Amino acid sequence: MKRLKFVIVMLSLSAVCNLTAQGRSAEKESFEVKAVYADFRTEVMTLDAIKALARDASKHGMNAIIMEWEATFPFDQHATLRNRFAFTADEVRELVSYCATLGVDVIPLQNCIGHSEYILRHDRYADLRESPKDPSQVCPLEIEKARPVFKEIFAEVAALHPSKYFHIGADETYLLGQCPECAEVAATKGKSRLFVDYVKEMAQIVIDMGKTPVMWADIILKHPEAIEDIPKEVIFVDWNYGWDVNRFGKLENLYNAGVKVWGATALRSYPDNIYLTQWLKHFNNLATFVPFARGAGYTGMIQTSWSTGGTYGFHFDQGNEVINMQPIRLVYPQSGFNILVAATGKAYNQVEPFEPEKFVKEYAHEVYGLDDAEAQVLWEYFEMPQEQVSTRTGKDARGVPIGEVRAECESMRDRLEQLSPKANKEEFEHYRLMLDLRINYLKYKEIEVAYESDAFSQAQTPELIKRLETVMKESDKVGKRFFKMNRGYLKDGELRYIDRMRTEKMQWLYQCLTADSE
Repeated sequence: MKRLKFVIVMLSLSAVCNLTAQGRSAEKESFEVKAVYADFRTEVMTLDAIKALARDASKHGMNAIIMEWEATFPFDQHATLRNRFAFTADEVRELVSYCATLGVDVIPLQNCIGHSEYILRHDRYADLRESPKDPSQVCPLEIEKARPVFKEIFAEVAALHPSKYFHIGADETYLLGQCPECAEVAATKGKSRLFVDYVKEMAQIVIDMGKTPVMWADIILKHPEAIEDIPKEVIFVDWNYGWDVNRFGKLENLYNAGVKVWGATALRSYPDNIYLTQWLKHFNNLATFVPFARGAGYTGMIQTSWSTGGTYGFHFDQGNEVINMQPIRLVYPQSGFNILVAATGKAYNQVEPFEPEKFVKEYAHEVYGLDDAEAQVLWEYFEMPQEQVSTRTGKDARGVPIGEVRAECESMRDRLEQLSPKANKEEFEHYRLMLDLRINYLKYKEIEVAYESDAFSQAQTPELIKRLETVMKESDKVGKRFFKMNRGYLKDGELRYIDRMRTEKMQWLYQCLTADSE
């Protein structure tokens, strides 16, 4: 069934690709820009790790890296924005210089409307908020206040990045039209006008700096009515992680505007988290969307890699003062995804469609030294469904009971343990660790299902405590492996934070159960 769905999606995208290509530029052998991604909203990598990513990108035929520094950028005039993981200006210069020797362009991404939590959380910028209770988005009517702020921020970022490109974000502006004044404009002139009037000012700042603005395409696809007013210099990025090509809106509206378009696939995206990775979705994303993008005449491609879902929970004090914010979702560090970086380079640089199974088996032979039978096991690991599980139903998204899901994972773990990689053993070990993290999580979820069920009673508490203590001991062992495998890859403190978030609910439940037993 999985293969049938894949074939159907592939045929559908190919048909759309053929139709689209008739009105677009001729198919090219390669894209002008082929970029990897570093998302530092959380899981901030060390300088050495970023350099390693750039080396891998270059080795696999990529020529750019998109840096979403967020609060880790060494702001000076806006030093309020810097967090405890901020790099120094010299470190940024060192990275840019190093990447240049590899032929890798470092393109900065600086959000300026949506996904601006790390800016708007501060009282210094609170007047720019669309909503006082959700400091994630700049109010698009506050152009006069926002322009000088972002002109300064853009200038600081651009000063350390000689790239001719400057990404301004502008995706997922969920709050458009929420404030009373914006609601009135949206009702009378439309959300497209509300959005376009703001982002064209941000794009103009970039153009005035002598650079080419880049922005995500989802919002203008949803609200295309005022697209003609966006400066023609803007490059739009059509991000597609495995869905219908017109999910956000009709792509023909983008094409008819005569704009330049890049595409984007994903290495890590929803619902991936610390104990769930939908490997097959990401491989198939390359197989289906890259040929579409090439046929549609897209001139660049970005391999996005999201460390979090991009939404936050906020801890407020009185007067809408933000005390802290918590990302909704964390993902396994990018250290475990070298194979997908290599796959992306392959897909972006070859004209023929990417074949996931063929690629994985070749990678298994060449990189790990596995034989044919072992390569088949590795492919089946990547094929294995990994879905979210529901505490209320006790099943995953397929309707499979959690116990059976765990048994599937344990069986695959036993098969992975039998493999004997001859090279790059540490890279291979990430697959085993990721699977053990999932198994430990599923064992915990089985306990949580019992605790949250209608049948739960106080009499069951001792048994659940005993089971949970076993799971927590296993969790500690897995956590130590996680630290050992990723030490030096993420900045100090990030590993502790990830592990704390991974086990927080487990710890909470244990406290509840042991309190009841006293």
